[in-house]
Order: sequence, then C-alpha cells, then structure tokens
Amino acid sequence: MEAVSLTGITSVQMLLEIGLDKMKKDYVSFFIGQELATLTSLDCFISTSVDLQEQVHCVPKLHHMLEIMVSCTVLLQFKHESLFPWTQICIKYYRENPLDEKHVFQLPVSSALVKKFYPDSHPEVWKVDISSGHGPKEAKTTWQVSTNPPVEHTMSNNTGLLSDSTVNAGIEEKMYFITVVKCSQVHFR
Repeated sequence: MEAVSLTGITSVQMLLEIGLDKMKKDYVSFFIGQELATLTSLDCFISTSVDLQEQVHCVPKLHHMLEIMVSCTVLLQFKHESLFPWTQICIKYYRENPLDEKHVFQLPVSSALVKKFYPDSHPEVWKVDISSGHGPKEAKTTWQVSTNPPVEHTMSNNTGLLSDSTVNAGIEEKMYFITVVKCSQVHFR
C-alpha cells in the first residue's frame, strides 16, 4: 500500500471528502429508511463522479429537503402518503436548480389533511386552487380569502366580505375579503 503524505492541502481535502461522504450517507439513509426516495432518485446528490465543489453544493440541498419533510412530519403530523410525493417534488426541483431556501414549493395538500387545524387557527390568508381536466383542457380557479382588502377602496363597500364574529364571539372581529381569479380555457384572438 502506498503511503499518503499528510502535508499541505491533501490532509484537509481528505477530511472534507470523508465528512461529505458521511453527511450524504446520513441524509440518504433518512430518505430511504422512511421510504420517501430510492437510491436511484438520489443518485445525482450522492455521485462522487462530479468535482468536490459540486458535491459540497449537494449537501445543503439534501439538508433543505430533510427540513421540509421533518417540519411536515413533526409540526403538521403528515403521514407517508403525503410526504412521498412532496419528497419527489423537492428532489426534482433540486436536481435541476441550485439551492434556494426562499423557493416556494407548490405541495399539494388535501383539505382532510389540514382539517384539524381549522378550529384553532386564525389565518391571515387562505388560498385554494381548484383544477379540473388535464393538459390543454385543464381549467384552474383560485380563491383567496384574506384579512387585507385586494385594493384599499373596497374598505367602504361590504360586498365580498366575511366576518368571523359569529364564530368567535368576544374576540376582536376580523373581516375577510374574498378574491377570485379564474383561468378560462376560452382562447381569445
């Protein structure tokens, strides 16, 4: 066996490679152990065929995906059937994009999953996207209920307002404003 010199940058680079390998294996073990991903789907994050700098950039991506899944599990108490597709969405995004912790993931959530949070929450904004059809025939309607009016001059007009005073008697009354955005399949020329 050939002796390796531990002088200069060689020892630091070896230590970095060992640390990267350990961290990547830990993240991969979580995703595979929870059955949220396969080794094949995570291959681009654990590949050693790319340069060291690229390997370093993959670790925060894995960490961010783990944070999202743990937050959904611990805080929202979501189960595997919800976490699996969300993991796939995150993997797909980070396979093609650099780390962006401010990226807003559009994770599909059924109303049944968040039903238990309705009675105790007082949201500032609720948004619902309803889609029907597929491909070129897909139609989408977005409803948004907010405590802020869409434009200031609507404060004098009470149309489109909801009040939660009947639900929460004795608590400061909040006014909710409904905004509807519709996407039509009619193509205008």
